[in-house]
Amino acid sequence: MKQMARVLTLVLTILVLAGAAFAAPAKKTGASEEMKQYLDDLRKNPGDKALREKIIKTGAKSAPAVPEEAERNMARGTAFAQKASDNAGYQKAIAEFEAATNAAPWLGLAYYNLGVVQEKSGLFSEAIQSLKYYLLAVPDAKNARDVKNKIYALEADAEAVQAGLSAPAPEPVPPTAGAGKQLGLAAKPTLEIEPDKQLRIIKMPQDKKTKMPNFEGNWYFKENIRSEDVTIHAFEITKSSNGDLTIVPPKRAADSVAAVNIFEIAEKTLKLQMKWKMKSVVGYWKTETYVLRINDDGSKLSGSHNQQSVGGRNIDMDRTLFRQ
Repeated sequence: MKQMARVLTLVLTILVLAGAAFAAPAKKTGASEEMKQYLDDLRKNPGDKALREKIIKTGAKSAPAVPEEAERNMARGTAFAQKASDNAGYQKAIAEFEAATNAAPWLGLAYYNLGVVQEKSGLFSEAIQSLKYYLLAVPDAKNARDVKNKIYALEADAEAVQAGLSAPAPEPVPPTAGAGKQLGLAAKPTLEIEPDKQLRIIKMPQDKKTKMPNFEGNWYFKENIRSEDVTIHAFEITKSSNGDLTIVPPKRAADSVAAVNIFEIAEKTLKLQMKWKMKSVVGYWKTETYVLRINDDGSKLSGSHNQQSVGGRNIDMDRTLFRQ
């Protein structure tokens, strides 16, 4: 009996340890789950600066995808800001950009544009905070110096408002005899809503287009969506009556329209960029850029696929396209 009891005790111990070992992974929270928890907490308290800064820093490391909700807010905010002629117009833009910073708190461009319209609306202290968030989200920003100078200028405006002044422009100082050449103050740094990026259009030389008939056809790739492989049409390459190769963009949403900005073929390498716009969303844009190399038998195109869109989304993916 004692031996049987010891055996049962040993078996129970092993089962308990095994159960703990299998249960342990369920307690771990990955980065995405951690971010989801942060976002839930921020929705309950959007004014929590410490939490927002934590999300910005976490997002800068993991570069999460920008949700469609934030993309929409960015497009609408940009449209309202560009049309605004009074404070009411800027308030509409502010509401959209604030919504974008809550939907995607790591998105630096949302804070940047929010700061710009807040300044135009006279909300100097709020603009300062937004621009500081921008620098935290994009520490290596090319315009960091300009943004810092703008923050310093806004601090002076905010101090003037607190003192009950309207921060008037300084009067020119009259020249003093014998003082030599007078130095004038440089204009206060200005920031504007980041415009839609101008994309250069490159036309393929006639002879190179006609030498690659093996690029013709409909090209597709596989995308894993909700644990299921879905076949997506990337583009079609056709040959015109004069022998030129042309790109036919795929059909996406009903109100989406694509234009081909770049189409190059050099030997076995294809470079293509399509720019999408939506008729129902003013200011929205998205680019898809492919740099692909065709294999020896002409059955596959392999290389990179980059997607960028309004709001700062920038995703690089490896793609293998096949012909159907």
